[in-house]
Amino acid sequence: MKKISPIFLLLLISFSLSAQDHTGVSYGPEDRQFLDIWIAPSSMPTPVFVYAHPNGGTTDLPGSITDDLKDVGISVVSWESITSLTSIEDVETTWADAELMFEWLEANADTYNFDLTNMIIGGSSRGTIVSWIYGHRPNPNVKGLYMYNALPDGIWADPSWWLPTDEVSIDSPPIFFVYRFEPGTEDIHDPENGIIITEAYDALGIGDRHTLVHSIEYSGNTDRFQFLVDFALSVITPLSVEEQELGGITLYPNPVAETLNFETAANYQSLRIYSAMGQLILRSDYKSQLDVSVFSSGTYIIELRDDQGRLHRDRFIKY
Repeated sequence: MKKISPIFLLLLISFSLSAQDHTGVSYGPEDRQFLDIWIAPSSMPTPVFVYAHPNGGTTDLPGSITDDLKDVGISVVSWESITSLTSIEDVETTWADAELMFEWLEANADTYNFDLTNMIIGGSSRGTIVSWIYGHRPNPNVKGLYMYNALPDGIWADPSWWLPTDEVSIDSPPIFFVYRFEPGTEDIHDPENGIIITEAYDALGIGDRHTLVHSIEYSGNTDRFQFLVDFALSVITPLSVEEQELGGITLYPNPVAETLNFETAANYQSLRIYSAMGQLILRSDYKSQLDVSVFSSGTYIIELRDDQGRLHRDRFIKY
């Protein structure tokens, strides 16, 4: 069996888990081929964050991120294949499983209320490898890639087999890299690996589609998902189908400094405003104008309900 360097096994950390809506759902005939699902409540199809864990990990995710995503209308799928990658054969098996898993998502989108025209693909370490090829295939439905400790050293060990840069093209989606340590680290998750990808984006003239953050170990916030909600909201448009059903709404000006105005033919009854991280900021009856002058700068989610209880979400930027 042809070997590559073992992929880094992340240290176990303690966090509060959020109960899945569906656990251990099979997407194929093998025992390893299953996924967990967290569903954002909505009467209309929701965007989806599709996540693959690091070596030795599981499909469990911290409730802090699944709840934050659900609060802004994004459902979550966390999928399993070979749990730890130790060989080229393992990697190629997970790539085949990824194809099968995404086919399953497409076939079952209606059942789980997924809007697969709005997908974010995510992964940590091993999970970035198993998702990489599908994530870079020309596909307008993949709106972005969010990856932690991406593309560890071992995956670059045999250029005659495969290189991650082989998949980067003019059609590659926006990508957000997060790394634990600084470039040049002795850890196998060297941000230099991500920098190789950003340079490939730059060479293709799509440098505006990449972001790389490193050294979060020393930042006071080591949460690998800390940038995910803002990134997701920057590349997707949640619930656009519902907007059409409810007659649509125009928010202006957007970005806004003081007064946000609404124009709509729908009969909205109530509104809520959330921060990008899902914190409830305001709850009130529906009104055609809203004073946001006291809000901090950033992205906000506005949630509206009509007289039939149907939900519409949109977003605005306060500057």
